[in-house]
Amino acid sequence: MIEPDLLVIFPVLLLVVIVSALSAKLLSRYSFLAIPNSRSAHKQPIATAGGLALLLGIGAGSIWLSFSSGFLASEYPILLGLSSLAMLLGFFDDAYDISAKLKFSLIGVLSLIMAFLLGPVTVIPFDAVQLQLPWVIAMAGTALFVFTLINSVNFIDGSDGAIPLSAFAAAIIMVILAGKFEVWPVFWSSILLACALGGFLPFNMPKAKVFLGDTGSLFIGSWFAGTALMLVNSGPPAVLWLMPLLFMPYLSDVLLTMAWRVVKKQNLLLAHNDHLYQWMIKGGKSHRQVAIWLMVQIIAAGSMVMLFSISATSAFLGFAAAASLALLIHLQVRKSSKS
Repeated sequence: MIEPDLLVIFPVLLLVVIVSALSAKLLSRYSFLAIPNSRSAHKQPIATAGGLALLLGIGAGSIWLSFSSGFLASEYPILLGLSSLAMLLGFFDDAYDISAKLKFSLIGVLSLIMAFLLGPVTVIPFDAVQLQLPWVIAMAGTALFVFTLINSVNFIDGSDGAIPLSAFAAAIIMVILAGKFEVWPVFWSSILLACALGGFLPFNMPKAKVFLGDTGSLFIGSWFAGTALMLVNSGPPAVLWLMPLLFMPYLSDVLLTMAWRVVKKQNLLLAHNDHLYQWMIKGGKSHRQVAIWLMVQIIAAGSMVMLFSISATSAFLGFAAAASLALLIHLQVRKSSKS
């Protein structure tokens, strides 16, 4: 794929922002509504399936860039196709509220396909040791990472601006990483997502006029999972640890919340409001505060990514430190809560 050219990049990015913003505006008026329930952070019906604006913006940019040499001769079409399938699943869930078992099953199948087409992680790197994984284990582990990241983004998307703002920050960090390691398919993929989110954001915060819905959250989660695999397979060994480090704010919230619910002997398939951002809202924090709090976490994780990207072992230590900190925070919050 081509390296970024200033004569090409600015018009493309402007097009993506404009198409995404115009689409979000139309969807805020004409999309079907999300009806509040006992778990909702809103009291009034609000338009949903706003994630379609992201696809339309990215699609417009992709068409423009398809005329550039090498843009389609990479993993990008696979990423766009699989993320679009995830979006389609989310759209049906927004429209018809499909069962959790069916939804998770289909995400699981999509995760396996993504791991196979973009390449499973077959080596666990350290500076002095390279742990080679059997192909079956590599496939299972890679698909599990994809499945967990997709669902993490989906589960946390319940507060105005929380996912769009933090995902915008994560996409910018991915742009910087991809440029640093010269993995241009990930550079372009990430900057397209960042611009689409930039166009969508004014319609989702400070007060939401349209929600991403599962349409958008499954698309974003799949996009991040796919670009993470692309960067791992084309970048230096340290990237394997840098990707879960960057997305630690998403992954830790979901995994530790699930662990807490297991300890409490609660059904993992039942919808709930036990994520930390939900506790913050119940405790009186505003949607804007929650969104900024999550964005700050992503920026902090991104700063650690840059700091610990020197080597595979350094990256692993950064990942372990972030995971330990996340565990301590969750334990303290759960302990101090009366819930």
